[in-house]
Amino acid sequence: MIRTLSVVAALLVAAPAVTPALAQPGKPAPSTQRFRGTVESRDGDMLTVRRRSGSTITVAMDPLTQVFTATGARLRDIKPESYLTVIDVPGTGKAQRVTLFSPSERGFAAGRQPWDTEPGATLTGGWVTDLSGTEDRRVSLTFKSDQSGDRTAFEIPKGTPVTQVAPGEKALLVPGAPVSVFTTSAKDGGLEAGTVIVGRQGTVPTL
Repeated sequence: MIRTLSVVAALLVAAPAVTPALAQPGKPAPSTQRFRGTVESRDGDMLTVRRRSGSTITVAMDPLTQVFTATGARLRDIKPESYLTVIDVPGTGKAQRVTLFSPSERGFAAGRQPWDTEPGATLTGGWVTDLSGTEDRRVSLTFKSDQSGDRTAFEIPKGTPVTQVAPGEKALLVPGAPVSVFTTSAKDGGLEAGTVIVGRQGTVPTL
């Protein structure tokens, strides 16, 4: 699991479009790009995604590619000490999308970083320390599992998209499945997938 989260963290440290990811000292930092859409086709480890714009991209997977599933969740699924990520626009204090993580994936993208869902968007990952409300919920997140350190509070209005992410497998990458794909540039100029999140039963990933 430590290796899993290390790979994921390397792919998630990104700015609104293309940004440096974690790199070894003395080597150029690879760039990370996120693509969202639906699976067009899969041929072995080659995955073709139809983007929301209508264009397609093909990415290569390998044994280190992490595949996760996203299923629908509800605000009431957020519990004390849950681990989640929140996408918001700074200054609003309101969540736009929320992702809950299974216990094995806690620590995914912990902290705050720019996100590319819209200009100025931020992704915050952390453990729930304070939780209130029933329909509209208010949560405080801390970036550390021992609940020490800084905390960030969000309002999560009723109707905010919420998904649950858990480990998955490549067999779920069937035509039409919604996906979010995190890639880096390969030496040959192509794209390599480090993380793929695939929605089940039509669920659209919230990352």
